Amino acid sequence: MRRADQGNRLRLGVAKVFFLVLFVVAAGRAFQLQVLQGEKLKRLGERQHLKEWIVLPKRGAVMDRTGEPLALSLEAQSVYARPHRIHDPGSVSRALARILNLDLVEVKQKITADKPFVWIKRQISPQEAEQIQALSADGIGMFYEPNRYYPQGQLAGQVIGFVGRDSEGLEGLELHYNGYIRGETGSSVIERDALGRRVLVQGVEGLQIPPGGDIHLTLDTSIQHLAEKELEATISKYRAKAGIAIVVEPFTGEVLALANYPSFNPNNFSKQSSQQKRNRAVADSFEPGSTFKTILAAAALEEGVVGKDDLFYCEMGKYAYAGKVVHDTHPHGWLPFSKILQVSSNIGFTKVAEKLKRERYFKYIEKFGFGQVSGIDVPGEVPGLLRKPESWSAIDLATHAFGQGISATPMQMVMAYATIANGGFLMRPYLVRRVVGPKGEVLLENQPHVVRRVVSEKTSRLLASMLKEVTNEGGTGMMAKVEGFEVAGKTGTAQKADLTHGGYAAAKRVGSFVGFVPADAPKLVALVLVDEPEVNVYGGVVAAPVFRNIARGALHHLAVAPQKPDLVPAAVGQAEHPVRRTLKKETAADGSTAAVPDFVGLSLREAVEKARAIGVKVKMRGNGYVVRQLPAPGGRWDEENILLLNLQG
Repeated sequence: MRRADQGNRLRLGVAKVFFLVLFVVAAGRAFQLQVLQGEKLKRLGERQHLKEWIVLPKRGAVMDRTGEPLALSLEAQSVYARPHRIHDPGSVSRALARILNLDLVEVKQKITADKPFVWIKRQISPQEAEQIQALSADGIGMFYEPNRYYPQGQLAGQVIGFVGRDSEGLEGLELHYNGYIRGETGSSVIERDALGRRVLVQGVEGLQIPPGGDIHLTLDTSIQHLAEKELEATISKYRAKAGIAIVVEPFTGEVLALANYPSFNPNNFSKQSSQQKRNRAVADSFEPGSTFKTILAAAALEEGVVGKDDLFYCEMGKYAYAGKVVHDTHPHGWLPFSKILQVSSNIGFTKVAEKLKRERYFKYIEKFGFGQVSGIDVPGEVPGLLRKPESWSAIDLATHAFGQGISATPMQMVMAYATIANGGFLMRPYLVRRVVGPKGEVLLENQPHVVRRVVSEKTSRLLASMLKEVTNEGGTGMMAKVEGFEVAGKTGTAQKADLTHGGYAAAKRVGSFVGFVPADAPKLVALVLVDEPEVNVYGGVVAAPVFRNIARGALHHLAVAPQKPDLVPAAVGQAEHPVRRTLKKETAADGSTAAVPDFVGLSLREAVEKARAIGVKVKMRGNGYVVRQLPAPGGRWDEENILLLNLQG
């Protein structure tokens, strides 16, 4: 009996020890899970069963100065798949490929992938969404995403920029003002079962995310459209590489138009090249050529080293300076300073620069804003290239006098001319007038900002009167004249640097014209730049007519009354926009009603050959390229059938 009791006590003792050890192990494990690893395991559990549901806000609209929409946000459905839930991958992939116009092999790879979730196609059309809905396939679903739409297509495409799939601005104003346009992202938490299905939503369905702010631009779509069309036409005519046109209000710095060619459509941004997306007006710099002579003229007049009527000997076209020879296109002897500007004499401006000296000249180059960003509210602006005067070689004073050895952006150049137009103040250019929040509150408002006074009003008015002569008879910019208005401006024909061999490329030029109108009471300043034209390289031929057509249409659109209404042809005065004449076939002028062919831009030899081919008598004045003709292109022949051609260049 005693042995039996001892055995029972032994077994009970062993059982107690066993359960005690088991309890200690369980308590230790519980302590480990609940205390030592509690937070970590909690996070793992939440990752498996809870998911943050991100709701993207609706981006604000982008509108021009009149309220015309340039960018809008719409909602589009995107198709996704949960591969593990698809029972018949073959038939589902065939149906998806047919409806969404996708590659069958690619779709099948996606829906058979070892992943819990894959996108099939983002932002599909409403018609595609209806067909997917009708498909009712397990494992295939759709989700609404914001979709950015640009109703004007390529209009101001490089300025506006574009948006990525996640509603983030990637270029242009969409990027620069992304914080205002995008709004704030909303989120909530959903609970999922073991298969990943939503079983509990905490406020997602009713989650209201306020949209982003609306952007109101300074751009005018009518002027922008005009600038783009005129630029495209001249690029095609002269077979140029690229082009830029900018129109600015001189007293405020508001940009009314900013056109780039090649054009860019942000609706298809992924299919277009980086060169198309590039906003060349601020991201590229060029040697300005003769348009830069106006900067030297302003500095020399302001410093009093020259007067309008001071005479300079222009050495009959060749001038030895600093071991080099400075050339003029045409030989000239003694000329007053105003005439030197009118005919754009390199030698004359070299002698003016000698009187001004490099230190004072450099001071005004900086004051006009060169070598520094203009501050315009778009990304990617570069400061150009401006070397300190102590690093200039002996010849640099001369080359800087006529716009070589320095690089400037088109935006810098147009704002420098705006400085002369507005009485001597350098303004900061801007593209956005204001940002308006979803409740109508003004979140941001840009105001005209004076950077600095550069020259006196007296100097600017004197220089403006001299620039008017550039567009009059005998000047290089006659083709920039606008009927009924006086135009002040300057032509430029600059060589391009040869990046491969050094020096300047033999055949590559940049033709440009910058000016303002009306000359005595400017309403707009415009720049036109044509990069590497092949048919003709002179700014007075390739760029000045574009300025004229843009200025003519813009002045009419802005309801600016002509200064000389008697000189405005009825067709021009009545047209809402300048209409480019479509010429009839260039047949012989036999006294019939055939239209006069267009000779403008042709060389002397080309003009003679063309006239001979159609049997026209020609009288010519000057040498180089045709800049003006009488009768005008598209007009009617007179009784004698004689064509008068003026040539320059």
